[in-house]
Amino acid sequence: MKRNAMILLLSFALLLFAGKTHAANAAVKLVVNSSNKTPSITKAKAADLFLKRVTRWDGGGAVTPVDLSDRNATRAAFCREVLGKEVVWVKSYWQKMIFSGRATPPAELSSEAEVLEYVRNNADAIGYVGEGISIPSGVRALTVTD
Repeated sequence: MKRNAMILLLSFALLLFAGKTHAANAAVKLVVNSSNKTPSITKAKAADLFLKRVTRWDGGGAVTPVDLSDRNATRAAFCREVLGKEVVWVKSYWQKMIFSGRATPPAELSSEAEVLEYVRNNADAIGYVGEGISIPSGVRALTVTD
């Protein structure tokens, strides 16, 4: 009897964990201008773009990443899901990059609506919004792979 109860409890815990992992993977959508020819992107490549380790699209255009405010919950989800880091780590990374003169952080916009508008108006931009946000014309979501 105790063994069956333990198996049931373990199974329930695994189901809860799996459900949370799936939900976390669907927290944000990466968005680009509709004219961008990139069909999909890996998380590693997206991290390189947002941390400005890579500054050009495969087609040659300069990448212009945009972030949300560090107080935005979608920014926290993006940092965890795509960058694999917490916002505080990203802020520290940018302080080091600024101090060393190597790079400046992406512009921070105050809302997801501003991110979508910026991406719609800038062909080489990339941004992110929450999973539940509607994507307007002129912008499209990228398929993100591991």
